[in-house]
Amino acid sequence: MDSNTEVKVSVVVPIYNASDYLRPAMDSILDQTLAEIEVICVDDGSTDRSLEILKEYQERDERVRIVTETNAGPALARNNGMRRARGEYVAFFDADDFVEPTFLELLYNLAKKDDLDIAISQYDIYNSRRSRFEKTADADHAEIFLPGRVTSKSEHPDHILMSTVGSAWNKIFRRSFIENKKLTFLTDVKMYEDVYFVVTAMSLAERVGKVFENLVHHRIHSEQSRAKMFRKYYSQVPIVYYKIKEFLVRHGMYAPLSLSYLNLSASRCYKIYNLLSGDAKEEFFNMLNGEYSELLGWSGHDSCDFENAEVCEFVLNVLMYNYDQYKKRCSKGAKFEIDKANQTMKNAKRIRKMRLLFAKLFRRENKI
Repeated sequence: MDSNTEVKVSVVVPIYNASDYLRPAMDSILDQTLAEIEVICVDDGSTDRSLEILKEYQERDERVRIVTETNAGPALARNNGMRRARGEYVAFFDADDFVEPTFLELLYNLAKKDDLDIAISQYDIYNSRRSRFEKTADADHAEIFLPGRVTSKSEHPDHILMSTVGSAWNKIFRRSFIENKKLTFLTDVKMYEDVYFVVTAMSLAERVGKVFENLVHHRIHSEQSRAKMFRKYYSQVPIVYYKIKEFLVRHGMYAPLSLSYLNLSASRCYKIYNLLSGDAKEEFFNMLNGEYSELLGWSGHDSCDFENAEVCEFVLNVLMYNYDQYKKRCSKGAKFEIDKANQTMKNAKRIRKMRLLFAKLFRRENKI
């Protein structure tokens, strides 16, 4: 690309041992109808032929830039690529996904027309094992986006954080917005690092729009591998959502977006809980019961604050019982009645405060 040519979109691609799928991904990026792009490929210490393949593409297309680093994870790779971006907007691709040729052009044109901080595309799933495309369910509040309309947290404070998936690969972000708000991917976790970036970005964006076409094909290799990752790193999920809450508080957005955050954090933790089994299920429940339900701000709410009755009941049980007590209740078929749920929620915070006080007094007495 000529040095005087304006870069409209910087595409950041973190790569680690992706040689099996890297060529289709790179081809789909470089074949975009929007030509004024740069492709920042961050090789994260690959031990396969990934770097060799990238160099082949760099020789053929001057828009390809290569950054090499030791294996530090996709979050740091994205952050490092983002810092090198020169484009007006930034996109983040996974090294095994592929996109329609018009993906960047349609999102960029929409972003320019409506002066957007974030432009979003619909997507589908490509199941590698079955070699087929699969539809995906819309996000819980995707309905806030309408063709030809701009939306934001100001218009939909109770729904904005659940209006799109927490993945970065179906979006473009205004680079000046990222830099001004100091948005980054979370580097000290192994999963949901992109959720942190997307949710914090959505919490601050003033103008967000959407293209209603499946322009991204997100490759999955097997449901088993995804479930395996959840089982391995499930303990990091509440940490990510607590860090999101800290971000919201720090930027003055927690109070106005509290219901959106409540339903997001509770529903996602409930989903992870249902994916686990055995000791992992017990440990995750007790993590929430012991500390994180309070840190995540789940207590003190009315039942009507929850959009899903099952999630509401899950939170009530987490607030009131440890895992053994909860399982005993389940074996007896015990359920919270909705007309008693509000009082239960109010009592939960008072009970937890009493427990913390007694624990503090107990520790103090033991020191004497």
